[in-house]
Amino acid sequence: MRMIRKIIWLLLTAGLLVLSIQTASAIALGLAACLILLPLVLLPMNLRAAKKLKLTEKLPVNLRKGERGTAELTVQNPTVFPICRLSCRVRLENQLNGETQVVETSCGVWPKGEKTMKITLQSPFCGRIRVTVESAKLYDCFGLLGVKAHFDAHGACVVQPDTFLQTLVLSPAAAHIDDTEDYSNERPGYDLSEMFQIRDYVPGDSQRQIHWKLSHKYGKLIVKDPSLPITRSAAVFWERTENDPTAERTDAEAEIVVSVCRNLLSQSVQFTVGWNEEATGHCVFQQIRDMDDLIGLLPRLFTAKPAKGASGASLLLQELPAGSCSHLVYVAAERKAETDELANIGRLTALICGEQFNETDYAAQLSELEL
Repeated sequence: MRMIRKIIWLLLTAGLLVLSIQTASAIALGLAACLILLPLVLLPMNLRAAKKLKLTEKLPVNLRKGERGTAELTVQNPTVFPICRLSCRVRLENQLNGETQVVETSCGVWPKGEKTMKITLQSPFCGRIRVTVESAKLYDCFGLLGVKAHFDAHGACVVQPDTFLQTLVLSPAAAHIDDTEDYSNERPGYDLSEMFQIRDYVPGDSQRQIHWKLSHKYGKLIVKDPSLPITRSAAVFWERTENDPTAERTDAEAEIVVSVCRNLLSQSVQFTVGWNEEATGHCVFQQIRDMDDLIGLLPRLFTAKPAKGASGASLLLQELPAGSCSHLVYVAAERKAETDELANIGRLTALICGEQFNETDYAAQLSELEL
């Protein structure tokens, strides 16, 4: 578009000059002079305005995969000079898989006014889309002379994963590794040593649940529901060391990790989420007690870049002592040499791409898991 404006300026100027020579027209010569001088006249105005302009971003907080959203870039011009054309180069990056898109957008802004530019956001993969203004320039109306403007404006939008339901079976014996004394207040479980509630007997109830003393007192069968221990030492770890990662595989792994977490919470299991971080070369751990904790973790989880060097499995063996977890769910794109050794940390469920799941059918393949 800027090239078209330049061509128009060149044709108009050349045409007026030719006309002024052929007809000796002072008007044509004057108009040609105006076209030549206009960019030079607007240059100091743009230099002044470039220091005063303010740009803010407004993005949707969340999007679904494939859903269209709109990023709004609002430019405020507090000066008395008009901005003929502000051109911005905007970078959209999915920080989870590196998917990048560069968009050019532009607008004009009246003196003491503001203008909003809109950019469409959309991604077929879950992650965190960071929107950054890479560069911005102010131009005259023909796009001839540009003046750089500096904006420290950026924002982010989380593209939510498509989680799926799972039937998770936790071994009762393993669930007691942490010897917890905390029980769920919301649902019954399997621990007969602790009572969740008492109620009338219904056909199908186990005789082990009958409260004989109360049954004799009230003259009818009364049963006690067992409690559900809250397992605090379970862990879900995402291996981020990977050779030649693809957006499809990373998307599948992310949805598996979040789905396992959601389904653990549905069973009142509190746990730790971890992954190996490229920036520090160590593992990151975050305790998850409820759905709010998990939702709050997603922006950080979805900025975890593929790590280089030591695998997350080897770092886990260094940073977690043996027997420190009741259950360890390990999600990885490929099997590492240390994967089987993770069983020393806790009861291991290794979900490896190409073994337990693939990039397309993972929801069906992992619909039932015994941990």
